[in-house]
Amino acid sequence: MLEVVYLEPIFTDLYNLESREFRITREATLSVLNNPDKIQEIAHDDLFLRIFIAKEKDHASYLLILAQIKDNRLHLLQPFRIPRDLFPNIQILEPLMVLELLAHAYGLILRIGRYQSRFIYQEDIPLQDSKYELLQIFNPNDHDPGLSTFIKITQTPTGNVAKCALAFCIDRTAYRSWLFSGSQMAPRPKITDKSITRIISPQLITKACDNTVHETHAGERFNLIELGLALEIIRKVMGDDWHQRVLIQFPHKKEISNKEYRRLVKSDSIHPLSEALWSGKPENYIRIISLATYFNQLWCNDNSNNLSDKIKELRQYTFAHAYYELKTSAYFDKKNLPVTFIKREKDMRTPDFRIDSEDGFAFAECKRKDAPTSQIDDVVEEAAMQIEGHGFPGIIFVEVSSNIEGKSGDDMLERAKILLEERKKVSMFLLTREELRDEFGTWVLATRVRGFENKNTYVTLPEMIKKTALFQDPIRWIPLSQTVNVDTKDLLRSA
Repeated sequence: MLEVVYLEPIFTDLYNLESREFRITREATLSVLNNPDKIQEIAHDDLFLRIFIAKEKDHASYLLILAQIKDNRLHLLQPFRIPRDLFPNIQILEPLMVLELLAHAYGLILRIGRYQSRFIYQEDIPLQDSKYELLQIFNPNDHDPGLSTFIKITQTPTGNVAKCALAFCIDRTAYRSWLFSGSQMAPRPKITDKSITRIISPQLITKACDNTVHETHAGERFNLIELGLALEIIRKVMGDDWHQRVLIQFPHKKEISNKEYRRLVKSDSIHPLSEALWSGKPENYIRIISLATYFNQLWCNDNSNNLSDKIKELRQYTFAHAYYELKTSAYFDKKNLPVTFIKREKDMRTPDFRIDSEDGFAFAECKRKDAPTSQIDDVVEEAAMQIEGHGFPGIIFVEVSSNIEGKSGDDMLERAKILLEERKKVSMFLLTREELRDEFGTWVLATRVRGFENKNTYVTLPEMIKKTALFQDPIRWIPLSQTVNVDTKDLLRSA
């Protein structure tokens, strides 16, 4: 058995607080070491770490102990109290994943060489560029930093390399504030069956029905109601100014030289959503209705899923990529797997959103490939780096154009397998292709999915997330006019 060595803890106050609610005693620490719920070991080069976690007897929280094995001794480094509201089912996570979530929630950004993240795990980082310091902490508010780095510098023929087993820096000021406030961090969505009512109200449906009372053909009336509701949802989400200047006032030219328009769209080109609305092609209306459906599914009054960041991107000319992220995330949310969009930060690679399930979490990165070739290297490499710069496990979604199928799709999957063999943080790769179908006179969108699991990853995907990602159970989006929790039959009887 290893001899236990107590180092001076970084979170001294957690050991010494007079308040019983926050004090971590050595007896409690020994209890975790002797009777852990889980133990996880990390080895990278000749750096060896061990993480212990156990439920506290008298608290609705867990204790996580980070230790280093050195000179045949177990050096205890840091105790962390982890309240249960960090993750809905924290007991199912591995200790490293709990530490990863804590770093994402209360970590300061680190830079090692060119690599920048809040949580760095099992990375070999080149240090050739002399303009970067070995280690930088970005601490704009001058908070109390709690740095943990396990790095060994190795010389190679091409220059020095930082072999990093683990590195993170907890913002102790924010972390203590979280603990002292009763551990009420920003609320996470509950993994339960949620009400499907978001933006649409019975009054809005009544208004849409009244606006189409002149239409006698039931099918046409229904379509107009759906489109009218979609435009109302888009107006509310995107804002009145954007709705009026970008979507409704469509000019008959390819470019718009207008300062206000450029401010809203970040381009002089016609916004793709406006082009779809004014195309005169009914099949394009389904894309407008679909966008509204995704908004209605993901909308939260408290913005707890950071949807507002994605809305900013959707307002701009680069709409198509953000639309794909929205569509993919809405599928997971519809299956009761809550998503949270990850905020973009300068010079940091991040995936698009995080998915939570009852059996774990994953990060998703969505890419679009419009070119009709099977060349996919750049897309896969960029997506993998965005996941690896943030956390794991990860899923890569790549949407291809409708004319890519058959052998071209097979070639893409085979090439992606080769590219991801050494990417141990990407657990799954999926190619998706959107199809527009005419079913009984009604246009519908469908998604075909093909992909594979990466067997070389550190962590396998939670089973619930994996099943949903493969679209094994098709999602049937019910009409917008039927998504309120009231009886709308009277309103739509004539439709």
